[in-house]
Amino acid sequence: MAEPAARNERPNPDDFWLMYLNNWRRRQNISSWDIKKQIAFSHCSKECFELVKSLNQQPRISIQLDGLESVTVNIGCETERYIIKLVDEVNNNEGFPINFGLSARDAFIHLCEIYHHKELTIHLNPESKTLLEATRNLFDGFPINTIVYTDGSNRRDEEAYIKNALELLLPSKTLLIAGSPYDSYSEFRNKVLKFEYETLTLQHPKQINLLDLKSIHTEISIDTSPLEGRVALTTEHFQQFIRKWIKSEIYPKFKTILIHSDARGIENNYQQNILDGLLYQQLPNNWKYKNKPKFTLWRMPSYVNGVFEVQREADGQKAVISFESVGQAVLWKFCVDHTLPDVKLNSLSIQLIFRSIGQFFAKF
Repeated sequence: MAEPAARNERPNPDDFWLMYLNNWRRRQNISSWDIKKQIAFSHCSKECFELVKSLNQQPRISIQLDGLESVTVNIGCETERYIIKLVDEVNNNEGFPINFGLSARDAFIHLCEIYHHKELTIHLNPESKTLLEATRNLFDGFPINTIVYTDGSNRRDEEAYIKNALELLLPSKTLLIAGSPYDSYSEFRNKVLKFEYETLTLQHPKQINLLDLKSIHTEISIDTSPLEGRVALTTEHFQQFIRKWIKSEIYPKFKTILIHSDARGIENNYQQNILDGLLYQQLPNNWKYKNKPKFTLWRMPSYVNGVFEVQREADGQKAVISFESVGQAVLWKFCVDHTLPDVKLNSLSIQLIFRSIGQFFAKF
């Protein structure tokens, strides 16, 4: 297949020889193409658009708000950099434009339709600078599935942008946030934690009250470096959360929570401190979940130090407390039922996540 003559122009259907083949052969050929060729072909005509759409492909699509005149689109596992131009005249050599003569909004809708993409994954980072009005115009009406904010340096200009972007984009089903752009915990609680989430992942929060959470699945990575002063979560906080669950006094949809931290800032007898005063039944350390929870960040093999079962007073619902360790890290898990879905993040999300985990272990 010939490449389009100009990257910003609509391709010529004559460049695509497969239009002379029967429908089955067309589909076979198109399905073997890379993303760039499929998108270019879909802009040729209504028939071409329908052919690509009929393949029912659903690659993961995520957006980075990293430009004033364009946004970056990551599609599937492709290493090619795609951009949707917000300004027609821009000549961006850092990516492959996929507007093909359409406005940014129409190009984005076109992309979502051919790949049956109905919910957004948006990445915010220190380079995020896309004007929020342009963001609103581009994504208006599309449900936000996932927001990922990682590697925050919390510069003043970044903080202001991220806060405004979160206010525009939230709520979402999933939120992964490293560091808070807010000056106070009360502002973070009132602006971010007020929403309900299916999955909430907090990396290194300076302060957190578990009773403020309105999430089905939660994962929190605690920084206990001596330089940080007091620890954001203690055994008393975790025990209070379990007690509130037993009394049916927390978010009713709650299912699972995982807290991981290095052991330096945790009491030596943390396990007994958490269990003290609770009515529980000890389970064998090799006890297995019927459907093992799969967490967003922590998927490394760990050593089980103790497994305990508690019950909710109102209905007898059982939950499991598990204490585990890996290297210098300790894990506290509290799971009400064991059907936690695997949170599907794209390759960029995974790269950022493991970078954060690497920084975590680099402290030892």
